[in-house]
Amino acid sequence: MAKAALLRIRIEEKQRKLVRQDDVNELIDQIAGITLTHLSGMAARCRRDMVVRHNIDGVVMQIRREIAEACSKAADECNEPPLKQQ
Repeated sequence: MAKAALLRIRIEEKQRKLVRQDDVNELIDQIAGITLTHLSGMAARCRRDMVVRHNIDGVVMQIRREIAEACSKAADECNEPPLKQQ
């Protein structure tokens, strides 16, 4: 049974139905990094008007907080330990 299970895992890997968790985590980190980098620089690219830039920065910070809260909630639901404990 163990050999059959291992064979099924290998087949699923080759069919790209099964991926390594480390690869997924790395991809998510890259996507999040790109997103946050571009969000943070958006105000500077949009306008020279300081009031508008300030408003854009406020919205970006709100988005970042909401992303962080959603990620924390998802981690709590999966019983992930806090980053300080990892």
